[in-house]
Amino acid sequence: MLQGDFFTTKQQEIIEDTIHSQISLNVDHPIYKGHFPQQPVVPGVCMMQLLAELSTAALGKKVRLKKANQAKFLIPIIPEKNPLLDVKIKYSINEDGSLKISASIQDSAVTFFKFKGTLA
Repeated sequence: MLQGDFFTTKQQEIIEDTIHSQISLNVDHPIYKGHFPQQPVVPGVCMMQLLAELSTAALGKKVRLKKANQAKFLIPIIPEKNPLLDVKIKYSINEDGSLKISASIQDSAVTFFKFKGTLA
């Protein structure tokens, strides 16, 4: 679990079918010593995991990544430069109870990551 250690949720609300979260990265997290020591960036797998954790927290239902239809890593997230991020997760509930999501991680000016897939 990344929440509480790798990142903290500053604010979260659901408006219609979209989870809006503001998170703060822990810029001193040990993961950055290996990814990458000279220029720390947020690992892609962590971006996908935080989508699942934010969805779990908002909806009160434990979910994990089931399928990634599309993952676009547009610009590396450098935690020292971008410690505060906005995460938007638009979701719909499939017949089997899984969540179809379309998500993005951004700050006020830049979109870093876009994702489409299924959480179950």
